[in-house]
This record gives sequence, C-alpha cells and structure tokens, in this order.
Amino acid sequence: MSGCRRSRYRGEVAPHSLLSPKTMIRLRTLAAALTLVASSASAQAPVVGNVTYKGDQAANGVLSGHLAGPYLADLEGFNLQFGLTGTSVLTNSIVWCIDLPNPANPSLDSYYSTAFVSNPTGIAGDGDFSKTRTNDPGLYRQAAWLIEQYDPSLDGVGGAVFNAVNIQGTLWNMFGASVTGFSSLAGFLPAADAVTLTNNWYVLSDDNVQGEVSSQEYLTSVPSSSVPEPSTWALLGSGLVLIGVARRRRRVIGA
Repeated sequence: MSGCRRSRYRGEVAPHSLLSPKTMIRLRTLAAALTLVASSASAQAPVVGNVTYKGDQAANGVLSGHLAGPYLADLEGFNLQFGLTGTSVLTNSIVWCIDLPNPANPSLDSYYSTAFVSNPTGIAGDGDFSKTRTNDPGLYRQAAWLIEQYDPSLDGVGGAVFNAVNIQGTLWNMFGASVTGFSSLAGFLPAADAVTLTNNWYVLSDDNVQGEVSSQEYLTSVPSSSVPEPSTWALLGSGLVLIGVARRRRRVIGA
C-alpha cells in the first residue's frame, strides 16, 4: 500500500527523510555548542610555560655585536596549545628573537605563549596579545611572515635577500632597535591586514615574575593543522552519535 505513513506527532506527516522534531532540537543545540567551544577557547588567556635559551642555531652572522638568529630553546608547558600530545619538553626548538634590548636567559624562565594561527581552530590564547611586549597583532604577523621567507641556503651568500642576517636585523629594528650591517627587508613586508601565514605562530613573552630576569621575547612556529581541540572532538563525536541514532530511527519508522 503506497502513500505517506501516519506521523507519530499530531497533525504532522513525516517523510522518511526528515528527523523528528526532538532530534532536530538536539542537533541545533549541538551546533550552537560547537560554535561556543570555538569562540570561548579563542578567548582564553595565553598559556603559561617555561623557556630555556640554548644559544645560536648556527654561525649565521653578527649584527652590531649580536649573533643573528635563528636560535634554539627548550620549551615546556606549551604542547597542548601547539597541538602536540604529551607533556615532554620540546628540546632545541627553533625561536627567533624580536627583542634586542633584553637579554637571552640560559636558565629556565617562565613565559606566556600567545597564539596567532593561520587557520583559527579555537587554540587557547589565539588573538589575545595582552601579554606581549608591543600589543600589536599586525606587527607580530608581519614578523612571522618575514621569518617564513627565511632560506638557510642563502646564509653567507653575497647579495642574498632572505638570509638570517637580513631577516634578523629587520626584525630587531621593527621592534625598536637600531642595528646596522644588513640589508633591510622592510620594503618587502605586506600590509599587516594582508599577511598570509603558512604556519601557526606563537609569541613567547617573559611574564616578568618578581625575582626573575626580564628576558627576550621570541617568535616560534609549528606547522598548521586542521585537527580540532579535544573538547571539539568530544562534541563532534556526540553529534555523530545523534546522527547515527536518527538514521536508525528513520529506518525503523520507515520499515
């Protein structure tokens, strides 16, 4: 016998392809919760961890008596923000100094990590620059873009553009220093609102705890990832369960 089946809901006819009103309400609630997770996570304060400066990565040149980066540092406490599993110390991580006036601290020092990512995914501290030294998101984005142009094969090559010396000198002067002995790359910088980044970037800023040395500020990066935060995975899993239940229910009703 053909025709529509009688709905279990008074006054309604339910085609087999539609979800029940109750299930639709639950799915709408889930969608709202997912949006809330993304917005609330990005509003979280920067993450606190530890940084230990390990020295220059290589002999890339000298600017006004200072070694040019990039540098090495041990990073602790930032793994979850970086999208990494476990709690082990990230040894010999690549960092770039953007803060010449303050010293590099070879001892363990507590730091804030401020995230600004290529594709926002609800990473803690994303977009909150209140703990950075300049509070200027555009300046940090331009600096990150410049670092992404770095080509190690050009170090020591005469006439090269994006080598360590030119990038380091430009970075320091962007943030208020006055070093010489390099070719400025300021003219290559895109407008702050036009910057496109390949990696997820983090500003490492000394928290200036009483009794500690006021240490240098750094930029570091990890490859961007589309993997959601753990809380987002949990909500997505709940959504898949709801959808599976709804499909099974439709099959039963339409049997």
